Amino acid sequence: MSSKQVPTPLIEFDDLSNLCLRYRCFQSPSLFHGVLAGQLCGQERFPREQWLVLFAQLLGNETTQLEEDDKQLALGLLDQTLEQLSAGSLDFEPLLPDELYELEERFVSLVKWTQGFLKSLKAAKLEERDLSTEAKEGLQDLERLVALDKENLPADENNEKDLTAIAEFVRMVAMLLYTELHPGLPQVEKTEKPKTLH
Repeated sequence: MSSKQVPTPLIEFDDLSNLCLRYRCFQSPSLFHGVLAGQLCGQERFPREQWLVLFAQLLGNETTQLEEDDKQLALGLLDQTLEQLSAGSLDFEPLLPDELYELEERFVSLVKWTQGFLKSLKAAKLEERDLSTEAKEGLQDLERLVALDKENLPADENNEKDLTAIAEFVRMVAMLLYTELHPGLPQVEKTEKPKTLH
C-alpha cells in the first residue's frame, strides 16, 4: 500500500501570535512576516540561522533562547514564505488576521506587515537595484499606505472592500518585487502588474 505524503499545515497568524505571547512580545505577528518577506525579496540568499537571530531580535532580545518547537515554527514560516514567493503559482499571502478580528485591527496588521517589508528592503539597499517602473511605483504606494491614518476605522462594507483591495495590492507588489529581484524564479507564471493604489 502506497502512503501519500501529508502536506505540512500552513503556519497562520494565530500560531505566531501565540508564540509572541509566550515570550511576552507584543509586536504584531504581521510585522514578523513582513520583515521576513522583505528579507527574502531583497537578498539573494537568506541563511536560516540569520533568520533565527532576526526572529529573536523581533521578539525583543537577540540572546533569547528559542524552544525547539518555536525554532521549528520560525523555520517553518521561512520555508513556507519562500515556497510561496518562488513557486510561481501566485499563492503568496501576507500573514494577516482573519475576518474574526475587528476591521481596524486587520488594517493595523496590514500596515505593520508593510512597515516590516519596507524596513527589510531598505536594509537591502533596494534603491541601488535596477527595478521596473511598476515596481518603483508599487514601493511608493506602499510608503503611502504606511503613512495613512486609519484610527477608529468604522466596520462597514465599503471599508471592508477597501481593506481587501489594499491587501491584494500589497500582495501583488511583494510578488512583483520577488520576481524582478530573483529572475528565473518563479518560472511558471509572471505576476500581473499591480494596479496603482489610490
